[in-house]
Amino acid sequence: MNRPRVSVFLGVSLDGYIAGESDDLSWLSIVQTDPPEDTGYEALMREVDVLVLGRNTYEKVLTFGDWPYHGKRVIVLTHHALYPRHGEEAHGGDLCALLAELGAAGHAHVYLDGGMAVRDGLAAGVVDTLTLSWVPVILGQGTALFGVGMPTSKWRLVSSRAFPSGLVQARYQPV
Repeated sequence: MNRPRVSVFLGVSLDGYIAGESDDLSWLSIVQTDPPEDTGYEALMREVDVLVLGRNTYEKVLTFGDWPYHGKRVIVLTHHALYPRHGEEAHGGDLCALLAELGAAGHAHVYLDGGMAVRDGLAAGVVDTLTLSWVPVILGQGTALFGVGMPTSKWRLVSSRAFPSGLVQARYQPV
């Protein structure tokens, strides 16, 4: 299959959650410093040419105020009506089929975001780089990154960094 490279870049609590109860993300502010630490997110955003977001993540991003993806093609994985505000597109089908379409259209690098979307990408074996930034907090509940039923897959550590804020970042690639 001719598909673009797929990157995942997520903040994760020590107990494996990517969002707290009721999709709360305020816990991510624990590591915000002045000036902000360079985690590589902005460099990644300069590299990707299309973002594929799960519907819940998309809805959360809309609450941020400013649209963070200006100049990028954004596709929302959803089976429900989508009312685009910034040129977003809806896709209700299979993630692998979408990636094949994006590759055929000349896209080279996809940023995949959202719990279900990332789990689907991992299960399908299409994630090429998995960057997890471990935030020094235990949430106890929320949206887990990994869940029951995920197939076994092996990953190798490509790089790791510790930041003064306590954030520890690990970048993996599939074996």
